[in-house]
Amino acid sequence: MQYKFTRNNLCNNRAISNRKFQCQESYMKSGAYSPNRPESTLYAMSADDIPMFYDMQNLTEKQKADHDENVRLLGHQQVSLMAISKNQDYVGMYDDFKSAPFDEILNRYHALLSKIGLDMVPLDHLVYAPKDTYYDDLAKALPPVEMINLLMVSRSNEALHHNNEEMARNLNLNSKYHFAENSPSFGIPVPDTIITNQPLAGNEEAEAFFEKHNGEVILKMTGFAGGRNVAPVDDIAAAEAYLKDYIESAPVILQQRISFDYYQEWTIDLNITDTGISIDNVRRILLADGLWIGNLFHATPPLTEEQEKILINVGEYARAFGFGTSDGNNFGIDFFIGKQGEIIVTEINPRWTAGLFPSEILKVLKTDVDSVAYYDLISKDKCLEYLDYVESKLPGHSSGQFDVIPLGFMPFDVEIEGNSFVSIWSIVRGDFPAFRTEAKKRFGGQEFANADRIPI
Repeated sequence: MQYKFTRNNLCNNRAISNRKFQCQESYMKSGAYSPNRPESTLYAMSADDIPMFYDMQNLTEKQKADHDENVRLLGHQQVSLMAISKNQDYVGMYDDFKSAPFDEILNRYHALLSKIGLDMVPLDHLVYAPKDTYYDDLAKALPPVEMINLLMVSRSNEALHHNNEEMARNLNLNSKYHFAENSPSFGIPVPDTIITNQPLAGNEEAEAFFEKHNGEVILKMTGFAGGRNVAPVDDIAAAEAYLKDYIESAPVILQQRISFDYYQEWTIDLNITDTGISIDNVRRILLADGLWIGNLFHATPPLTEEQEKILINVGEYARAFGFGTSDGNNFGIDFFIGKQGEIIVTEINPRWTAGLFPSEILKVLKTDVDSVAYYDLISKDKCLEYLDYVESKLPGHSSGQFDVIPLGFMPFDVEIEGNSFVSIWSIVRGDFPAFRTEAKKRFGGQEFANADRIPI
């Protein structure tokens, strides 16, 4: 959408990242576009899922905690945006990146990513804003760009897009209820699913569904990211216990649980325009305790032509509801592949997905080996030492069985049993078990806890 931003009204003339932007009228596009647009771009991305669906003044305690965690996690993606953009672009960053030691860590990440030959956003093109008023503050200090690129168009970032029509479309397409209701009529293979109401106790439809599937049921709620809206439940009592953290008026999705003994879980990003659909990347989903922690990118494309057609049809479903612009939009699909090659689609994400960020870097580096992009933890007092280690393992600088790309980190302490950790996001290309063994031997057993949970 073209929206007229008048800097005379929006610019507050304050210095951002030691830089003042001249107040003047300019026109720019704003929306959730595919990466690598030719226009000069401000990338502004924080957590937008919960604000899309819920009144932020009336969240449950669980919803507040989930939203705060998602906001913090987006710090990883903000760092990675420096490396998947271009040098005339800008990136909105949390103010927390300016506090010690995260300011030094950020500078090291920028230097390391520059060292492997990526076209980096300059450090003086980082625009800082408080995480709690991130979008509103960015709207008051817009840099001189032609486009604003968002994670998704939501109520949370309305100050940067002012597009009620796109918000309404996203509200539908991002709704799990909408997909559950409409996907079967498009011939999309989905698990057996019902949408029902609370309470589930005494609900004949819900009780019959649990009986039909012998308690192998997944409960889903809408508006949450990273698996926080999904729970395996074996019976009505377990489902009711889970729903205590949600308002009673919220509908409930019950879905047949997919067996991990027979199926593997995957995800795909499609680039959807107003004229066509193409596949951007395909990757395996890596979970720990039911939450997403990373992806496995295979060097060899894993899909057959027939499987690709099934997934492209899911993109056509999105286009039928108005998704896709001439600039291109990212569209994620979570699906399972059975041992006989059958496809079952479980979820769609009409926005930037977390796997899109590492995929962009892997493509630029022309990666031809299996690669894992995942979250992990390193003790705060060892983080800079870890980055010294990473420098010796960068692509083009490592002579071993693997190399490491420092993708991002979160500028907040992670406290575990009285110890402070930094959450890091990395790509390991090549022999992941060799990396895991070497890194844990060098830094100690309490480091890289998630590496042990990667099923490779």
